Amino acid sequence: PRGGGGGDTLLDGFAARCTVFARMSPEQKQALVERFAEQHGHMVGMCGDGANDCGALKAAHVGLSLSDAEASIAAPFTSSTQNIRPLLTLMREGRAALVTSISCFKFMALYSVIQFVTVIRLYHINANMSDLQYLWIDLFMILPLAVYMARTGPASEL
Repeated sequence: PRGGGGGDTLLDGFAARCTVFARMSPEQKQALVERFAEQHGHMVGMCGDGANDCGALKAAHVGLSLSDAEASIAAPFTSSTQNIRPLLTLMREGRAALVTSISCFKFMALYSVIQFVTVIRLYHINANMSDLQYLWIDLFMILPLAVYMARTGPASEL
């Protein structure tokens, strides 16, 4: 219920106390998703299987469509399985992607600092590494570490 004076407070009360919502219009679903995100400050996920879920799927931080029909166009993620089990996989993969991105940033920053300190120390004693030494470090020390970091999968538990 949007637009009516008492509807917003009623929706706030429901969002604060209820855990399962049913028999809602598309506008009510979208309003509930938006209100829940505002009130609680958490990320909101929405699973839907029809065209009446499109607004809520777009409003949610993570939208998972459980059909190949109209809702799959609105949702960032689509599953042909008609249950919410793919949501767990989506959450695990999302966390793994975030951890991998952060790890890669840390790796690149650390690699740059190590190279910088190495070159400065070598210049301080009037020495320099050859191109072959840089190549050896990159190919046999850095590349395997980078490949291992990139191939790490998600944790089996949330």
